[in-house]
Amino acid sequence: MATLYDTSIDINGVTYGIAAIDVGNSRVKIHHDDVFLSFPYDKEWKKNVQHHFRDHVQKRYIIGLSSVNHKQTTAIVKVLQRITSHLVVNAHTLLMRNNELLSLSHIENAGIDRMLGAIGAMTKASPPIITIDCGTAVTVNAVSADQQFMGGVIFAGLNTQLYGLSKQTAAIQEMKYTPLAESVGVNTTQCLMAGVTYSVVGGIQRSVEVFKDKLQFNKCGILITGGESDVIASYLSELGLKVERYPHLVTDGILSLVAHAKAIDIQDSVIKKIQ
Repeated sequence: MATLYDTSIDINGVTYGIAAIDVGNSRVKIHHDDVFLSFPYDKEWKKNVQHHFRDHVQKRYIIGLSSVNHKQTTAIVKVLQRITSHLVVNAHTLLMRNNELLSLSHIENAGIDRMLGAIGAMTKASPPIITIDCGTAVTVNAVSADQQFMGGVIFAGLNTQLYGLSKQTAAIQEMKYTPLAESVGVNTTQCLMAGVTYSVVGGIQRSVEVFKDKLQFNKCGILITGGESDVIASYLSELGLKVERYPHLVTDGILSLVAHAKAIDIQDSVIKKIQ
């Protein structure tokens, strides 16, 4: 059965597949066909991206590029533009040209990752939907039955909270999140893990309750994504909140955006050569 990932697009007599790159706060993610790669911003990340698209793909791609990390955007565009067989397009430009996938008339502004995650969610479930993206920041977002992006909430993720506490509190060392060993902590580490867990899980639970009440989302799908989504989805399920986990909603959103774009909009969204 054909899927979104099988989409091909003809531009000026050349056939392209579609690919997505999400330049996040801590990692760059690549998604096309049945391939999903994620690289941290170490000294090898640019080489890894270039190596993949130069040596490990069998066709030309229109690469939809989304970024919330402006520091890394120029670097990755330069890397991709060295490989002349692919077209790199600005996902934000495409989104502004397509109100049919997601209407933005109810909001003043929103992060591109939040909007793309909503589009990706609508490839999995029919709206109204609530999306939860658990990464550096946690975002909870609402999309109405008529595909209006209604906004949402943003707060710090599990590891972001721990990092912030270590920088602002002399007695707390920097540490990574680990799932709860004890419901009530008996030492500083256990107390921290319980505290950040309850703040994030409780914040999501309360956000969902408010959305359902204020937006009259009586029956809606709740989809969760992001690097910290596995453990958070488990805790939410224990509270009786039914969530569906999809690990790649943002890149799914980019792929859907490119697949539904008009050829003229793709051409107008190609990122110009960066010297």
